[in-house]
Amino acid sequence: MSKILIDTCAWIDFLRSKKGVLGDYVAIAVEREQALLCGPVVTELLQGAKGAKEMQQLEILFSAVEILDVINNDWVEAGVQLQNLRQNGITLPLTDALIATLATRNLVSVLTVDKHFKYLAVTIINPIE
Repeated sequence: MSKILIDTCAWIDFLRSKKGVLGDYVAIAVEREQALLCGPVVTELLQGAKGAKEMQQLEILFSAVEILDVINNDWVEAGVQLQNLRQNGITLPLTDALIATLATRNLVSVLTVDKHFKYLAVTIINPIE
């Protein structure tokens, strides 16, 4: 069973939507112990938390799901990807490039509907398409 790095949009669907397709995929990945987090996603989730209840849910989530470590070379690889894309007229968020870099280094796919990832060197799982 391969692990899956879950992007922020999918975690939000899992935590907030009652009938979200992404959330259903996240639930299955969590149940099968395939779900992964990373620092950029943790930061984005905390930034968007709406109150004490969501903060508590996130604390439980962070203690239950494996979090991939960012190493120094990940910053370099993400920066190189972003610079190459910018030379071609494409500007993407640093967080997305870092998430893609972590997924590639750890040989896992990213569960996301974020269109930015189609420009990055990473395998994407997008159940909506």
